Amino acid sequence: MPTKDSVERPIKGPKPASKSSKPASKSSKPTSKTAKPASSSKAAGMDKPSSASKKNAASTAGNEEAIDKETLPAEEAAKPEPEHARTSEGAPAEKKRGGKRAHQDLSDVEMDDAATQLPDIKSARRGAGARGRGRASLEPSSDVDEGRPVAKRPRRRTTPLVGPLNALPLPIDPVHASDVSEGIAVQVSHGALPTTNRGDVLLRKLFVWGSGDCGQLGLGPTDAANPNKLTKAKPFGSKVISQMIDAGALGHGGVEVIAAGGMHSVLIDAKGSMLTTGSDDYGTLGRKHRGPADEAEDAYYSFAPVEGISPTGRGIVPGDDGGAEGDVERYRATRVASGDAVSVSLDDRGRLRSWGHFKDGEGAVCFSDSDADGCNREQWHPIPVPGTEHVQFAQVACGENHVLALTLDGQVLSWGVNVCSQLGRAANLRKASTKFTKREAPKDCLLTPAPIPGLSDCKAIFAGLSNGFAVTKSGKILAWGLNTKGQTGTGLKAPKVATPHAIAALSPARHDGAQVVSIVSGNFHTAFLLSNGEVYTCGDSDEGKLGLPSSHPALKDATASQPVVVREPQLVAFPDPPAWAPESAKTADGKTKIVALSAGMRFTLALAADGTLYSWGTTSDDAMGQPAEEEGGDQSKDTPTAVAMPGQAGAWRIMAAATAGQHSLALAVKPPQEDD
Repeated sequence: MPTKDSVERPIKGPKPASKSSKPASKSSKPTSKTAKPASSSKAAGMDKPSSASKKNAASTAGNEEAIDKETLPAEEAAKPEPEHARTSEGAPAEKKRGGKRAHQDLSDVEMDDAATQLPDIKSARRGAGARGRGRASLEPSSDVDEGRPVAKRPRRRTTPLVGPLNALPLPIDPVHASDVSEGIAVQVSHGALPTTNRGDVLLRKLFVWGSGDCGQLGLGPTDAANPNKLTKAKPFGSKVISQMIDAGALGHGGVEVIAAGGMHSVLIDAKGSMLTTGSDDYGTLGRKHRGPADEAEDAYYSFAPVEGISPTGRGIVPGDDGGAEGDVERYRATRVASGDAVSVSLDDRGRLRSWGHFKDGEGAVCFSDSDADGCNREQWHPIPVPGTEHVQFAQVACGENHVLALTLDGQVLSWGVNVCSQLGRAANLRKASTKFTKREAPKDCLLTPAPIPGLSDCKAIFAGLSNGFAVTKSGKILAWGLNTKGQTGTGLKAPKVATPHAIAALSPARHDGAQVVSIVSGNFHTAFLLSNGEVYTCGDSDEGKLGLPSSHPALKDATASQPVVVREPQLVAFPDPPAWAPESAKTADGKTKIVALSAGMRFTLALAADGTLYSWGTTSDDAMGQPAEEEGGDQSKDTPTAVAMPGQAGAWRIMAAATAGQHSLALAVKPPQEDD
């Protein structure tokens, strides 16, 4: 499941005045600008999982209705599409203060290229700063000198610097004692790792539960004392990772970020290294070397670094032989999202790397949109996705078999499988298939990243199992993809929403200004988190997936054999906060405040600001953390129920959680008063 990133507002200069010898003509009514549609994906807490998981029955009809398109003056419409914000060499410059590296904060009044590269002037004008503005005239003057017309040199117009809409994905701050006492239970702050006066740093420890059949729990090699294939019904502390944290091997503060894939897990430590565990089918783990022959079978069951990248520039060199340490790409990872068998990461400079594979509608493995020499159908170590090498990204999200990526200037790119319209765009698949001459082209795949038409000024993206969502800077929420049970929340009855469509029920105007800050989606249900700490759900009401009691008005027509489809998001009620919860961890009316979400195929996890984790829905793999009373018994919960952590209540405060349907992960700290 994904980490939640705070979003900065753009810094805008004064509105420029158009200067010219002639009055600047006003822009005519904008004409709609179209582009090829793009895809979407589910973020780091995605559902169903395994590469062998059952495929969703994709419905046929598509949604013809598209969102309102932004328009441009006629003179601009004919110009080529502006490029994404990019650096000269794919990375921002560095700003130095006192001899130490420091990233410029976008909230500073003074804008500086040191923090991030600005879009070019044309892009800036067309983007956040120029809609509806006149253009400076560059026509020659009609003044005459000695009887000859003289071209008057036009005055240079000063264009204000327009900062990017979204911030770079900087490293997560360590957790301090005061953070826990104040009820800060989710990693939302960014920056370097400075010494502060906020108390001692608390180590983020890794907890796992659910199925470990393929080593996705990372519990270590199999032996009589460690039967890692045994399902963990309740959160279980990872002893191997805990020992590494205590020894300082994972850096200052322990684990920073976690992501759960189909049958694999990924973590980023405080040094910026990525470690993986679980199934390594077709490059899923980002590492090919398995160690000595006598250890090869156990290579899946323990966390180990990916190959080819490292925050220090020294690591395991990728290759069939593998295992050798040498010079690799210097890459300080800060974010990661995982799908069924593909993973995508970002570093502190906004650079994107990916590995693993997609599976098309017929199960064919694919990664590149060509079978030319050098284009792998699977990728065994992290690489830049072709077409994104010089683009800076703020956020990534993965669905089961698709990816979404948000640029600093608010565009949303998508790629992967599009059988359920989860990419939010269309393309000429027949033309794309001509790139395959050595093998049959994958079905319904758009493997080259491209922008989703109609989406601009986006500040957040989220991916469901087979759908996608975006939030604009104004708070507007848009959805697309699979909608067979109303899971997009748009209210539409079409089985697929082919292009982004607004979710009117969750507009800020209807919720006293509260905006959607997180969205997670399983197979047939979706949960929305608002900035005021409230959670809304929609979709299939079966098996408690919506977290609503049977007495809820939206379920009045539901029966055990005939559940109902809830197309408009409904408010979910949570238990009252625990007695030890600080006031800052409650909503304005004293109720439980939720700060993060993750979804499995048929259930949802919700993290409260006080560090309590709740779950509802159903599973057969113990991934909800709600063990059955007897083996093989029912694990369903119709309404949010707290997940029990080891020790007494409140002994561990959860800071982040991620799930993929068969297994779950959490990062937790121990408050000082409970430490021994």
